[in-house]
Amino acid sequence: MAQVYWTYDELLADVRRRARSVEVLGHTVDGSPLIVARGGGDRLPAIFVTAGSHSTEQAGVSAAVQSIDEVETEHQVYVIPTRDPVGFQGFAHALSLGLGETPAATSFAQVEAILRDQGEVLFEEEDLLLSLIGDYGYASARPAPERRCPQYHFYTRLQRLYAEEPARLAPLQGRRVYMTPGQTGVEGTGDLGRAYTLIISQTGEILHINRFHDTPWSPVEPRVTRDLMARIRPGLSFDLHESQLMDDRYFLSARRQPDADNELWEQKAARAIIGGITDSGATLATEEDVMSLGPWFDTSEAGVAWLDATRRGEGFNLMDFASRTYGMAFGTEMGMYGTFDGRVDLAMITVRKAVEVFGERYR
Repeated sequence: MAQVYWTYDELLADVRRRARSVEVLGHTVDGSPLIVARGGGDRLPAIFVTAGSHSTEQAGVSAAVQSIDEVETEHQVYVIPTRDPVGFQGFAHALSLGLGETPAATSFAQVEAILRDQGEVLFEEEDLLLSLIGDYGYASARPAPERRCPQYHFYTRLQRLYAEEPARLAPLQGRRVYMTPGQTGVEGTGDLGRAYTLIISQTGEILHINRFHDTPWSPVEPRVTRDLMARIRPGLSFDLHESQLMDDRYFLSARRQPDADNELWEQKAARAIIGGITDSGATLATEEDVMSLGPWFDTSEAGVAWLDATRRGEGFNLMDFASRTYGMAFGTEMGMYGTFDGRVDLAMITVRKAVEVFGERYR
């Protein structure tokens, strides 16, 4: 069975047990180390695996940890298992940054009482409450039948609010905002087990941690990731994501490559991955499923979506940046309402199948 990590110390202990070596790349706002683990062999180009920039997507984190020593390759493997250690440790932990102590916050009612009583309420609407406590913003967004993904609802609502009434959000400019995940029934996350992190940039742009990879100003998490990639120059990169909107369905997020040779191998790896996913018996997302997420995807064979970040109108995510700078790059989107073990298995199939093709390329 795949392991669900509920504390960062637990994750770090397993990483150190599996890795050839562990390096601290920097520290995030609570002092937690941002680490990279080394696995694999000694051949180049290197392979890079990461997950957890959205801390609500924990099957990807567990798969990243497994990939340290369970993916067979002669190539160097570098793994950042989670890019958001603060959000990883839960909403109560995130609240402790503003409060100075860890509160009892095991229900939405408790969270909302804290946000009203100990914070400056900036915005309230239906089941959405946003407050400033200390140096951090905090939001409670309750799930609802018509709002399967509260994070996306909150994210887009903040963007609209900033466009309509920028003064309302002025106190949050340059700050982090932590929100309740509200993922009832999702193994590894639940309603309050993690904290979803948004960052409002110095110019008021509202983004999450999986952005900022192509911008001069960036918070520490994408900055140290970008610095690591500049050092190891990976020929193959993975970012293991999940989607609350896909139920139990899977799709592969691929990237068009800037040269013909990389494009040929990206397509070959994509076909191998989807073949492995299909053989596992998993359900692939349909073209309609993928296109419902936004107009920045093109689809080819079933289950493969090619993301064009230039259509999205905000900063590059990590795989956008990796594909333009270093080579082959893939993201996963596993439906979060599948079992935790099943979601981890799909991520591991993705990595293993692409690594097999990568090995053929450099045989």
